[in-house]
Amino acid sequence: MKFFNLFGKPKGQSSNTESEKSEFDQIKVFKSLPKEQWKPAYNELNKRIGLKLKEYGFKKKGRKHYRLTNDLLEVIDIDNRGSWSGAKDDIEIRIGLVPYCWQGLTNEYYLVGSKPIEEIDKTIRNHFRISKEYLILADYLTERIIKNVLPFFEKYNSTKKITSQPYIFPYYTKCGGNDIRNSHFLILFSELKQHKNINAIEILENEIEFGSDSLNEVTWKELKKLVENKDWETIDKIFAENEKNILDKLKIKPVANTVYN
Repeated sequence: MKFFNLFGKPKGQSSNTESEKSEFDQIKVFKSLPKEQWKPAYNELNKRIGLKLKEYGFKKKGRKHYRLTNDLLEVIDIDNRGSWSGAKDDIEIRIGLVPYCWQGLTNEYYLVGSKPIEEIDKTIRNHFRISKEYLILADYLTERIIKNVLPFFEKYNSTKKITSQPYIFPYYTKCGGNDIRNSHFLILFSELKQHKNINAIEILENEIEFGSDSLNEVTWKELKKLVENKDWETIDKIFAENEKNILDKLKIKPVANTVYN
């Protein structure tokens, strides 16, 4: 039987003194799984997380967990996709805030408004591997998500909140690539949903040069023209139709999480 040490240590200490460590934190040596068991173990781990998150309004689709709050989709991505060589036993967890008013944003390889869980939860380990203790890992991750990720979502769960604190999601333009995990889309559509044009034109010009309009009937150039003309009525109609189509596709009803404002 092979064993391995779990790489990574907590990045910081909790502000509250904890008299007892979690069952996961008490494990010193983790028992490895053969490669053919990585995928089944991952599937069971993610399913276990999903069952608990369902109590908080999330719906699991594939590896992602979605919740609709106000006019944003909150997404938790439990990812163990491998490279060309196949599956891997590493797990990466990222969260995203997706303005679902534009076709294709929910399918982005990098989540819109994405942040790694360890950026939000400074006490969490920064490396996870699928071992024979994967069910204990599932409970540990679920606990950290509920304790730290859900409050993060609550702070930024609407385009109105995003436009009031855009510095939380920095981005670059004129660079191609991922623009810091697609945060430019979060800023762009949050502004347009709130009928604002602070960074919108600059972001749209960047997309005209580097982006793709393949999934939308309205092109970036057409959207830019509407913004320049402050034709918010037409923009609202386009967004409303897109939102209905996305929610129908994901089978998510716009009633989840009405507890938050």
